[in-house]
Amino acid sequence: MKVEVQPIYERGKALRTKDRATMPKYRGTLRVREERVSDWARAVTTAALVSDLDGVEAPVLPALLDANVLFIQGAQLRISGFELVEGAQYGQTWDVKVREC
Repeated sequence: MKVEVQPIYERGKALRTKDRATMPKYRGTLRVREERVSDWARAVTTAALVSDLDGVEAPVLPALLDANVLFIQGAQLRISGFELVEGAQYGQTWDVKVREC
């Protein structure tokens, strides 16, 4: 499904609401599925935001590992998990707005 994502944290630190309002939103296709993560030696639920330019799928944001859907209400949802950035693991939550299915 086509969505618009607004991350709530940056490297594990909460962004202020007024700062988030002025930050860019990330657009792409949301994929939620179970995948095996070799670093964790187990299968985890992942959430990924990908773009599909020129027929090549590329990540828009670091994927969320151990992803949990916190709520769905109409065209809005919130997903939390952990992202890996430069070898470090950070907590992250996405505010997601569905643009089209």
